[in-house]
Amino acid sequence: MGGRVVLTSGYVSMDHMIEISTPARVGYTSIITNSTCTKTYYGGCSVNIAYALSKLGIPAKPILRVGDDWEENGFRSFLEDAGVGTDAITVIPGEATSASYLIQDADGQHITCYYPGPMAPEYFVPLSDELFDDVGLGVITVASQRDNEEFFEKCKSHGIPVAFGMKADETAFPTEFLKKLLCHSTIIFTNESERRCIERMFGLETIEDILSDEVHTIVTTYGSKGSSWSHRLPDGGIERGSVGVVPCPNVVDATGGGDAYMSGFLYGWVRGKDLAECCMLGATLSSFVLEQYGCCNSVPNEAELLGRLEENRGEIGRMRD
Repeated sequence: MGGRVVLTSGYVSMDHMIEISTPARVGYTSIITNSTCTKTYYGGCSVNIAYALSKLGIPAKPILRVGDDWEENGFRSFLEDAGVGTDAITVIPGEATSASYLIQDADGQHITCYYPGPMAPEYFVPLSDELFDDVGLGVITVASQRDNEEFFEKCKSHGIPVAFGMKADETAFPTEFLKKLLCHSTIIFTNESERRCIERMFGLETIEDILSDEVHTIVTTYGSKGSSWSHRLPDGGIERGSVGVVPCPNVVDATGGGDAYMSGFLYGWVRGKDLAECCMLGATLSSFVLEQYGCCNSVPNEAELLGRLEENRGEIGRMRD
C-alpha cells in the first residue's frame, strides 16, 4: 500500500434497532419488545469500516456529510475517541445527520427506513485532491451514485487501489456504474446472493471471469458456512481457498457482520498478510461484532483481535459445504 491512510466512501447513519412481536401491518399497532429501541447506534458501512480499522491501529477516515447536530448527538466524540480521522467530514448547517430505523419482527424479517439528510445527492460537494494525499486504499460502500462516482474517479486519478463492498442496490450502483466498479476495483467483496446476482446480471459462468490485471481478488462470504477467495496470479492462473467461521456461541445482532469481515480482511491486507490469514482476520472481527447490538459497540483493539484468532485458529478450518 503506497500511502498510509484508508479512505472510505459511503453513507453515515444514526441507527435505531426496533424489534416487534408481530409483522408490521398498516392499521395495526405493533408492540416493541426491546428496551434498546431508544438507543442510537452510530453506523453506516463507511463509518463501520473506518472505525474498526482505526481501533486496530490503521489510519482511516470516512468521507461524510453530517448535520450540525453531530456534536450534540455524540457522533463527533465517538469518532475522535477511536482515532478516526474527521478532516474529510463536511457539516451541512440546518440539517440532521442521516438516520435509520431498522425494524425486525419475530420471524427475523426486516424493514429499513432511512433518512438521508446531508448524504442526499443535492448536498453533493466535489472532493478536493488534498483529501487523497497519503491515501493507500479507497473503500467504496453504499452511497449516492454521484458521491461514489466522484470518489472512484479521484482514486483512479491518484493511482489509489479500490476495495469495493458490493451491495445489490440499483440506485447506488446502476448497471453501468456497477460494471465499471467490478472491472476496475482491486478487491471485490460480495456475499453469496450478491455473487449470484453479478453472475446473472452480466451473464458470467463464474464471477472469477472478471479477474484481470486490475481486479486481483474476489472474496465471498457464506454466512455461517465461512468465506472463500479467488486471486489472480501474475502468470494468469487463479489461486483459490476458503476458511470457516470463528465460533460465536451467542449471536445477538448480525447487523454489521459483513462490514466487520471487510474491516478484518483489509487490516490483514494492509499489514501484508496472505489471503487465508486476511479471511481468518475477517471472520474473527465479525465474531466480535455479532456479540452485541450495533455495528461498532464490540469492535476489538488489535491485541484482542489477534488474541481471539490465535485461540480459535485450530478450529476455523475450511468453509463448510
